[in-house]
Amino acid sequence: MWGAAHRSLWSRKRPELTAKNGEQISLGLLVVLTSCWFLAQMGYYAQAQLFGPVMERYGLDEAAVGLMMSKEVMAYALTALLLAGPVTRYPRARIALLGGAIVFVCNVIAGYTDNFEVLRFARLAAGFGAGMIGAAGTAAAASTANPQRVFAIVAVSWGVVAAIPPILIPYATVPFGAMGGYFGLAAAVLLIAPLFYWLPDPPRDDQPDTDAETKLAGLSAMQRFAERLGIRNAPNKGFAIAALVALFIYEMGQGSIQVFLEQFGLRGGLNEIRIGEILGIAGFVGLSGGIVAAWLADRFGNLRPALIGIALNVVVAASLALWTHSLAFAVLYVCWNATFYFVVPYILGIMAEMDRKGRWAVATDAVWWMGAAPGPAIGGYVVAGAGYPGLAGLVVALGIIAMIIFRITLGRFYATRSR
Repeated sequence: MWGAAHRSLWSRKRPELTAKNGEQISLGLLVVLTSCWFLAQMGYYAQAQLFGPVMERYGLDEAAVGLMMSKEVMAYALTALLLAGPVTRYPRARIALLGGAIVFVCNVIAGYTDNFEVLRFARLAAGFGAGMIGAAGTAAAASTANPQRVFAIVAVSWGVVAAIPPILIPYATVPFGAMGGYFGLAAAVLLIAPLFYWLPDPPRDDQPDTDAETKLAGLSAMQRFAERLGIRNAPNKGFAIAALVALFIYEMGQGSIQVFLEQFGLRGGLNEIRIGEILGIAGFVGLSGGIVAAWLADRFGNLRPALIGIALNVVVAASLALWTHSLAFAVLYVCWNATFYFVVPYILGIMAEMDRKGRWAVATDAVWWMGAAPGPAIGGYVVAGAGYPGLAGLVVALGIIAMIIFRITLGRFYATRSR
């Protein structure tokens, strides 16, 4: 009986959220995509405010907790990368809903357990579930008629929603510690995940795929791995891989700054609740960068705005590491968010141009998180040896290297297309 009901549920036609006019964007689709981005990334952005409560609950130092959180982010990234192919072939709603169920259960376990080994396993599994959600949502956005504009709008709408948790989390963690924080994350999943049901299915090719096992037969080990990733036949491999390397380098600098945000605020004399308010309110104001990207769209192309945005972003990030005043922290955090929200849709738009099926865009999201994962460890090592000035220098150096690779690689890509 359950099987019949299950088949009936998934065979029922879902309301069509993609616009009939390719230039228009369905409001319903934007809501669903925003819910995917929010729940997929919620655990990562909560880490800075859960770091202290987790250390206190389990009596551990920064190294142990930081390693656990890095593994959660890496699990997200690897899962999103491995799903780059499947999300172009299988129903995205099923993938996202299963991921949401995993994240919910893992957050509940993390809230209850007093065993750090259980917590580590739960957070690793939560990263796996979040990667499923992120891959499904990113692929759906990349398959739209105007992915750059969709990514820009969703980045803004996601930022509006994501500005709320930093304000609320201290009211759960200050009285209840890590338990309150993780239960709060579980409640958010329960509230928002049902929206995943309306994710659109992948577009169908004119020619159906052959049997998967037949396609894999006779391929080398590397070819089979690429086929399972869904990128073996994706176009523009050389350009895309070089761009992903540049993105990885750039995001390592971003991750090294992200983990120290609360420390920057504490250094300026703020308490945890006030820092949470600044992270939420200033993050919301920083959405102006995404609004500018949505307004500009692709009238100046994707490459030039991306390079300008990265340059401004790394300068502001370095300033965050150097200034010690509370007002400077708030203002610079606004600017850091604004420049980042400006950069994101352009980079995703570039990768979507390389493959309209969205395979490189999904891989981009995975590499973004793979770059963020070692950020806490790298940043901590640099700060221990050279202090915050060393951290500022690290961010600038990584940004310059990334911009050089982007400029050379993407300049050649667009030159090839224009022939």
